[in-house]
Amino acid sequence: MILVTGATGNVGSELVKQLVDGGHDVRAYIRNPDKAAQLLDAAEIAIGDLDDTTALHKASEGVDVVFFMQAAPLPAQAQNVVDAAKAGGVNRIVVLSSIGTVIHPRPIIGEMINTRDDVLRDSRIAITYLRPNTLSSNALWWKNSIDSEGKVYDPTDPGLTSPIDPYDIARVAATVLTQSGHEGHGYILNGPEALSAKEQVEILADVLGRDIEFVSVTPEQFAEVNIERGTPESQARGLQNLHELFRAGRSGVLADDVQNLTGSAPRTFRQWCEEHRVDFN
Repeated sequence: MILVTGATGNVGSELVKQLVDGGHDVRAYIRNPDKAAQLLDAAEIAIGDLDDTTALHKASEGVDVVFFMQAAPLPAQAQNVVDAAKAGGVNRIVVLSSIGTVIHPRPIIGEMINTRDDVLRDSRIAITYLRPNTLSSNALWWKNSIDSEGKVYDPTDPGLTSPIDPYDIARVAATVLTQSGHEGHGYILNGPEALSAKEQVEILADVLGRDIEFVSVTPEQFAEVNIERGTPESQARGLQNLHELFRAGRSGVLADDVQNLTGSAPRTFRQWCEEHRVDFN
């Protein structure tokens, strides 16, 4: 039995589908029971969140391996998962981490995720770390300004990132969850090409068949606007720090772990745009 937390998210929902399609027993751990309909009937549903220790312990019973992801890297929640895994006799966890944990100096957000990962490292459970770069699905953050103004405001140009489709993260996760030999390893996950945000917007505009104006702003300007809109300052400044590293080109890393682990190359950003064209309509 494989327990998947965050099972209705971009990565988790695709992972549940791939595991079920592969004939594996899956237990999907979700907060909102109304979202259960999004998952395949073949997946077992467990309701709870990462603060609900009773639900976590129950969900971990009879489980062989856990796929662990969080909305925010909170060490206390990681400890809850570790405690539930140990109580249930689980001896392996695959965690969705970040490339930011292995870039030095680490960005603020990368440091937060690494602190969370320290809880797993100290657990004496076998851990596999998946460290994705920027997700292709982050382009959905542009939808509102595209709809309202026909523009994308970005604080990272001309820095490069290598966006990866959540579908490919799920492919890697499914592989390492169902095979032995990945314990203690960490994998860097990225798409096949390093692109600037401007190049990504140009690709998206071409796929959508519409004009989208790219507007470059500084990381500080971007943070100030978000603070004015109600984003907590600590969160906005953490993103500012991350955007500064992106802008400096620190995230344009290309590794071949996806292809080596799965046997096929990851999808391009253009392929993600074509697959998700309807999401921008």
